Formats: sequence, structure tokens, C-alpha cells
Amino acid sequence: MEDENRIAITVCGDGGTGKSSISLRLVRSKWTHDYDPTIEDSYSVTRVIDGVTYHLHLTDTAGQEEYRGLWSAANTRDADAFLLVYDITSHDSLVALDYFNDLIEMESEERSPAKPPQIKFVAGNKVDLAHDRQVASAEGLNWARDHGCGFMETSARNMVNIEETFALIVRRVVAARRGQAAPPTRQANVPTSGLQNYPTTIEDNEKGQVSDANGKKKKGFFSKLSCCTIM
Repeated sequence: MEDENRIAITVCGDGGTGKSSISLRLVRSKWTHDYDPTIEDSYSVTRVIDGVTYHLHLTDTAGQEEYRGLWSAANTRDADAFLLVYDITSHDSLVALDYFNDLIEMESEERSPAKPPQIKFVAGNKVDLAHDRQVASAEGLNWARDHGCGFMETSARNMVNIEETFALIVRRVVAARRGQAAPPTRQANVPTSGLQNYPTTIEDNEKGQVSDANGKKKKGFFSKLSCCTIM
């Protein structure tokens, strides 16, 4: 496995936000609704993004406060990217991202300066429960911008923006390795016909093709839409 095509992603956030569900959706195309607090799990998956094969190594970390002390330095220093997950139906879970972001920033200070900067991306999960929403899309987006993160709203249950989120992370990691700045994050209004209007964001020049290891194109939210207006 070529190191340049191996990307380590640490998934973090408060307990119950759907970190494991997002990871399992990507790795196994499976959604699980049974909540079992994770201490730490690791997954590997291969994706072909923009014609290049990448080997993604996901570390699904503990979210519960009593397990947070089990975080290892390797989860932060050796990661190429972080996916910070909150639950749009829990404002407290967005506030909890401050803790994880501080931990990332603190540990990253020990990272070798010869390595490229680490990527941070925020996922506002459970948009399928929009009727119980406590965190507005704009609030999540503003938190992400204030902390130098990309942003996307997702649903592990309905497979909304899961593939797209990880594809964007990969593209940003590749750009960081090449010494390129990440494109700006913009709010996108997505009009739909027969679909719930899930808010999302999209980055300039980051829409491309995603497929699995067998070359089968992965269908994400954008592929279901007949039109898309970016604001």
C-alpha cells in the first residue's frame, strides 16, 4: 500500500451523535440504530475518488465523557484528518465539539512540522430528524468556519452525504499534501422534487466521482437530484 494513498481519519464527537453509524455506512453500507457506546473501533475501506484509489483508515473514538481519557496521542498526531460529528437534534453535542477541537489543537502542536497540516471537517448528523432540529444549519456552518473546518449535514440512516463527506475530506488531505489551500465552504440550497430538502454545503471544484474498490460508482445525495442551486 502506497503511503501517499493511505489516509487516516479520526472520527470524534459526543456520545450518541452517530459516529459509528456514519463509519459503518461508509464501510459496510449498513445502518445500525442500536446505540452501543464505543470505546474505540477501527475500520478500513477503499474508495476510488476522481480516478485515484485511496485506502481510508477510520478510527471511531469514544464520545462519552467517562471514556474520553482513553484517547491516545496516535488518534490525533497520526491522523491526516478529523471528522467532528454533532447531532442536529442536540445543541449540547455542538457545544461538545469545543472539547474535541481543543484536544486536536493541543495534540497537533506535537506533530512534526515536516508533515502537512491536518484537515478538520464537521458533520451535522441526523438530518432525517429535521423536525426535532435544535441546531440550525447556519449555526453549524458558522462553528465550522470559526474553527477552520469544512462542513456538511448528513444522515447515516438515509445515506445522505456520507460518501460526499469522505470524498471532500480526501480531496482536502490531498490538497494539503500538495501545499494547496482548501477551497472556501459555501452554503448550498438544494431544491428537490419528491425528496426532503436536506441543507448541505459544497466546496468549489470539489464535486467529482466516487466509486468503490470494484469501480462501482457510489450514489450519494447529489446523484439523486435533478438540479442544485449553490448560493
